[in-house]
Amino acid sequence: MKAPCNPSLVATCKMSEVNPVDDIAATLRAILDGHPQSRIEDLMLWRFNQLSSLAA
Repeated sequence: MKAPCNPSLVATCKMSEVNPVDDIAATLRAILDGHPQSRIEDLMLWRFNQLSSLAA
């Protein structure tokens, strides 16, 4: 059985050349690690590439 997925999120990730699984995993990891709600903007898709390149 496949897990449900938001098709618009997947399409947006593909248009932004971001792997949707990596984006979702990174977002969930940040939330579980206590990312502050006041900085939720940091978890938006358009910031994913910026955060990924900083971690590398």
